[in-house]
Amino acid sequence: MRLYKEVNCPYCQSVKVVKNGIKRSGKQNLLCRQCCKQFQFEYVYQACDHHCKKIVERMLLRGSGIRDCAAVAGISKETVLRIILRNAVKLDMKPHHCHYNKVQIDEQWSYVGKKKKKVWMIYAYAPEKDEILGFAMGKRNWKTVYNLLLKLKALNIDFFLTDNWEAFKAVLPGEKHLIGKQFTKAIEGINTWFRTRLRRLVRRTVCFSKKLIYHYSMTKLAIYHRNHQSSYI
Repeated sequence: MRLYKEVNCPYCQSVKVVKNGIKRSGKQNLLCRQCCKQFQFEYVYQACDHHCKKIVERMLLRGSGIRDCAAVAGISKETVLRIILRNAVKLDMKPHHCHYNKVQIDEQWSYVGKKKKKVWMIYAYAPEKDEILGFAMGKRNWKTVYNLLLKLKALNIDFFLTDNWEAFKAVLPGEKHLIGKQFTKAIEGINTWFRTRLRRLVRRTVCFSKKLIYHYSMTKLAIYHRNHQSSYI
């Protein structure tokens, strides 16, 4: 039976919405014929609302912490963590192009679980495309640099630009490796962007990830949305 009042699906905005039974809470359940997803007019628990999940994700990407998101949205912090994991799993981080002229690589630290346990993120940035190509997390050694290089092996990169860190020299091909702080000015700005947008990366913060999987997933979300954000021009 079709609804008399036209309703838009919150997932695909289609108007092909029909009634689909009554939930245990007594609320009317609706079904979208376009994307086959179910939803309700009103939810007993806000975490089930698609719009609530979107608001939480936007807050996380704008520097809000887990507990801040939970308090504003009226949900538990465990639900916020589940939103992070589920959204990150669905993302496929692929560079937009196959060839890049100059790619800058730099490292950034944070900590997971406790302040004594530092975790380093090493990532690659293409300034001519304003795109973060990939990242790897681990200890500050050549193995983490190597893991990043494996993620970039499918790309045709002319030059790698880094500072004078020994691990970069040990892993990156010498004929393509340019060393000097004058080559990494653009990626230093991206370091500032990371520490502004992610609460767990802010210096001297009391907000940090208890587990590496949450730290990794939140970083992946931030990079994906930055690479795919709409242009302001």
